[in-house]
Amino acid sequence: MLAVKQTSLRSVPRLTQQIYVPRLVTRRFIHDMGAPIILCGKTEKIGRGVIANLKPEYDVIHFVMTPETGASQIPAILKGDQSPPSDSELGSKDYSKPPVAIILGGGYNDADTKILMEASAGIRPMPWLRPDLTKPTPPLGPEYGKALVVRIKELLAQLQKEGKMDEEKVQWY
Repeated sequence: MLAVKQTSLRSVPRLTQQIYVPRLVTRRFIHDMGAPIILCGKTEKIGRGVIANLKPEYDVIHFVMTPETGASQIPAILKGDQSPPSDSELGSKDYSKPPVAIILGGGYNDADTKILMEASAGIRPMPWLRPDLTKPTPPLGPEYGKALVVRIKELLAQLQKEGKMDEEKVQWY
């Protein structure tokens, strides 16, 4: 019986470590949600679904709703502003790390993209992802966002692999 008590006493520290280590790992995972990105979209409804589906690989830190507001919000974020103006509640608002990419939804055309890119030119080079509207997609709704997220993740992985994450140009997904 004495041997059983010694074994159980020795296992207490190990048991304690097993209990607490996963909690620390979980906290770290929650804090480190993924690569920060900026998402530009015309509707929060679709934006919500896109943001949810980009996790855990990517953390949308800011959601831009119009080219006009994005022209001031995006440069502020790229310059390191920790509390940039926002016209949406979407996004984690964690500006502690700079974004690695800016993703535009299907509602942003060539002129909108030009406005945003010119306002942000030269601050922090990164890819600007736009949807290739010639590729088939489901109609607007939850499946639309899911289909685009698959293409976004594939393109970002490809750009990372090819070392093109610091190129300030439009990339089509």
